[in-house]
Amino acid sequence: MTSFIATVHRLLSHCGIQLDDDTAIVDVDTKWWYSVAMIICADAMCLIETSYVTNSAIKQGGLGSICGVLSMLLSFAVGFIFLARSKYPECVFFITCLLVLIFPFDSIISTMALSSLLARRSEHRHSTGIIILAAIVAVFAQLRDTFQPLKNSVWATLFAKPRADVAHDPIVLASSITTMRITAVIAALISVLIATLVGLHIRSRANLRAETLKANAAQDHADHLQTSLSNQQLSDAIAAEAHDTLAHTLSLIALNANALTIQTGKLAQLARSNQTTDIDETLMKLADQTNRESEQIRNQAAQAVNEAHTVIDMLRDPQAAVTALEATDETSLSRSSLEELLASSTDNGVRLSTWIDIQQLSELNESIGKVAYRAIQEGLTNARKHAPNEPVSLEVTARPETGIHVHLINKTAQNAETGSSQGGGAGLTGLKGRVRTAGGNCAYGLDKRRQFNLEVALPWVGK
Repeated sequence: MTSFIATVHRLLSHCGIQLDDDTAIVDVDTKWWYSVAMIICADAMCLIETSYVTNSAIKQGGLGSICGVLSMLLSFAVGFIFLARSKYPECVFFITCLLVLIFPFDSIISTMALSSLLARRSEHRHSTGIIILAAIVAVFAQLRDTFQPLKNSVWATLFAKPRADVAHDPIVLASSITTMRITAVIAALISVLIATLVGLHIRSRANLRAETLKANAAQDHADHLQTSLSNQQLSDAIAAEAHDTLAHTLSLIALNANALTIQTGKLAQLARSNQTTDIDETLMKLADQTNRESEQIRNQAAQAVNEAHTVIDMLRDPQAAVTALEATDETSLSRSSLEELLASSTDNGVRLSTWIDIQQLSELNESIGKVAYRAIQEGLTNARKHAPNEPVSLEVTARPETGIHVHLINKTAQNAETGSSQGGGAGLTGLKGRVRTAGGNCAYGLDKRRQFNLEVALPWVGK
């Protein structure tokens, strides 16, 4: 049956008649038992209608008998036309209308085809015309039955008075023929209305399901983008953490290595000179100092290796990285951590002057405190790296009313060039991004006196 409909569709297309509008297809969930129910219902109703109309013609024989037998045989197969309703709903509808007009079939097949068409075609250009056509066909089919002889009419059987002998007693209507015909017309129109509402309901459900699928797909895409963004933010945080920890430790190693080089140079100079009377005592002091510097370099190198392993472990296990990136006692803005950081800098030869005014740090959000701590650490690291042996001024204020303010000033190295003096390091760029993410501002650069300034302002966010 589907092949037959496809052939009819192609023939109509070759003739310039385009029935199916593929631009407005609605994906209706068609289950197999839907088709089975429609086929059984269509065949049964058409068979009942045909048996009433052709009963007398078959008994009389002749051409009427042949047409009656043909109609009854066709009524067994007419329901299978609905197997093609998903792909060719327009073609199925018009063929069923034509069958109802030509053969004595019940209009139920055209009304079911109407529901299938309305359900599968969104915003059809001729929806109103199609509904009117279905109504005309249904009214015609029902009126045709009422104009049959009473014994050949389904409606006459429904309106007949009770009879003692159904086979031999004549049919007597309980009401007038006009009432029966009006009832048939009303029933035909109601059936078309129900078919229209059913088709629109099926279409709305299909559209809702499609929109739900689109919404779920959009949500999945948004979740994927959010995951990608979170992974990227995590990678940026790991990179910043690596820079903050490794750069700080490695700068200390570089500073102590430089001091060790100076000490060994003095030892070499004293070894070549025999004019110093207290050379033994001086060599002893230099040896002790060199030993301390070497021990510091060894400890700092071991710390750098441990930090490198920590960063590598974070890259291998993102979930552990999230936990590791949280603020700890060592990386939060607290009096103890700040004192330890400043002491580490002064122990490594940084000439540091500070102004510290911090209040109610226990109420500060840990993530904000960590950003502030990293800002101070990055400023001191940057000063040791680019301007060793130069004085550094640090001012830190933290209050709920004004937020957190970090201001670090240090002179630039004597041989520093204007274009490369402290201003474009990756650490400061990363720090600026982290401060902005936390809702603050970060600015750095040389002032008119060629002093390098790092200024960070962060909002006070309570726990």
